[in-house]
Amino acid sequence: MYIKYFNKTHSILEGSYPAYLTVFYLQVILIFTVLFYYLLNVYIDIRTGQFVTNTQKIHHAIYLPCVLGHLMCLAQKLLLIMDFSAGYNLHNDVFYTISLLRALFCFPGFYCLSAFVAERWFATYFLMDYERNQRKWLVFVILWIIYSIAFISAINFHEATSTIPHACVFILLSGLAYLGNHINFLVNRNYYYQSNRTDGGGYSLAQRFQISENIRFSFFFNQLALSIAFFQISGPICLLIDNLDISRSWMNLNTVIFDTICLVYALVTPFVIYHHNPKYRAELERIIAKIRRIDVRRNKNQIRPMDSMEESFNSLRLQDTFGKKITFNTSEMTNTYFEELDKSWS
Repeated sequence: MYIKYFNKTHSILEGSYPAYLTVFYLQVILIFTVLFYYLLNVYIDIRTGQFVTNTQKIHHAIYLPCVLGHLMCLAQKLLLIMDFSAGYNLHNDVFYTISLLRALFCFPGFYCLSAFVAERWFATYFLMDYERNQRKWLVFVILWIIYSIAFISAINFHEATSTIPHACVFILLSGLAYLGNHINFLVNRNYYYQSNRTDGGGYSLAQRFQISENIRFSFFFNQLALSIAFFQISGPICLLIDNLDISRSWMNLNTVIFDTICLVYALVTPFVIYHHNPKYRAELERIIAKIRRIDVRRNKNQIRPMDSMEESFNSLRLQDTFGKKITFNTSEMTNTYFEELDKSWS
């Protein structure tokens, strides 16, 4: 098996190659977009110091190889477009090498959810002091396991006659990640309720902070998982289709769909991750404002200038640990009170 083989000769014979060639050009543009987006994200992360926590380190350790994998995809597309045999000849050593490198770099991305959940489980287990001692060796252990599974899968993928085990492993680990995140949320929610007792439940301030962080991450993970669920499922399905006895035309279409899914996946996943990062959004807004030569004035609380202090206070919106809105506006508090009172009477 290869990741992924496009039968150019058959496509030319059936007359579909001009249409596919247009798609290849669009994919090349998309790859350059992925590369630019990656460089922008890294630049902003450097500016805002987003290489501190274990979660951030795992994110970058998986993000970079995925981008390198798309560079291999770019090489495949350019070889196809320029009509080099290395782009479509299965017996060409260059074709095999590029395919193997692409798999080695891209496969860790299929396991990223499992890596994030594993790190949060360690954060829960070491609740006593994880906030001040994150144990850097945890990142090494998690990445070593993820990369070992990914590399073994990639090498075996090119030697096996069936991709069913590989696709099943992708789907299984993603499912376990969803389940693990939910269990971790339930555990930390129980800790949270205990810490809110009058006596504090025996938890220190640092422990309560870590509990809140774990709960917030669970909500973030759910949003991330829902955003990329389509890609986490459709990608392995495309690999499963390779095992079906279908025509070369459908196989070519499946290859193009898989490549497109991977490229869009490379844009959507970091977008969702960074969208929930306040420091990233603030720095991105600053860059955009600088490009547009707009002088955006903000105070230290990120509140836009108001006519009065009372208006500024009333405009403030906060959320609690579970994502529920905390209302400060006096009129809104009154309305909320009577709404809740009406519910209790009904």
